[in-house]
Amino acid sequence: MDAPQFKGSTAGIYSKKVPLYEMKQIDNLSLVGLYLSESLLYLGFVLILLNNMNVLAPGSFFGAFNWVTVAVFFIGLAINFVSIPYLYFSSFRNFKKENDFWDKETFWILPLFFFGTFFIYCSQISSAFSLFIISVVMISTVHLWFVRMSWKLANKNLGETLANYQQYSTSLKYLTAYYMLLLALLIIYNPLQQMFVWIRLHS
Repeated sequence: MDAPQFKGSTAGIYSKKVPLYEMKQIDNLSLVGLYLSESLLYLGFVLILLNNMNVLAPGSFFGAFNWVTVAVFFIGLAINFVSIPYLYFSSFRNFKKENDFWDKETFWILPLFFFGTFFIYCSQISSAFSLFIISVVMISTVHLWFVRMSWKLANKNLGETLANYQQYSTSLKYLTAYYMLLLALLIIYNPLQQMFVWIRLHS
């Protein structure tokens, strides 16, 4: 299985094979949590794409009030309020167990955040902006909590394999920077919305 990972000072993302014996050590809850989160992301994207291609709810588009917009809005809520906090918890637990599945979970937090906030923010439902702000504040709080927990873990094991215990903390550092960049991109330019508008106009 390919497991993307943040490594070292360059934060390069590469594919790493997770050995079969490690896959057997991964609890079913971690697997179900990650793959369900991925499925929600793909489902929301496909619903918007088909809607803007006039396959679903013809004559309408994502952002106009229709069943697709409502469905995608709730998918965004599920991603931001359930999937992302769960992946923080599960990845940290797997990291402490020295199971490499943690970096696959950590890798998926960023795209889930980007699409989850897009699904909420661009739905234009009346409560969307308030829930967007609340979700960002909640994810920031969870993120900072696990940054603190990872530093405590690294300091606790200072005399042991420090580099190994700093991997999770280093991943979260880069995740902090990527969060800010993606939020700025979403609010200032919103490339996904531009893409879906282009599809709607040319379909």
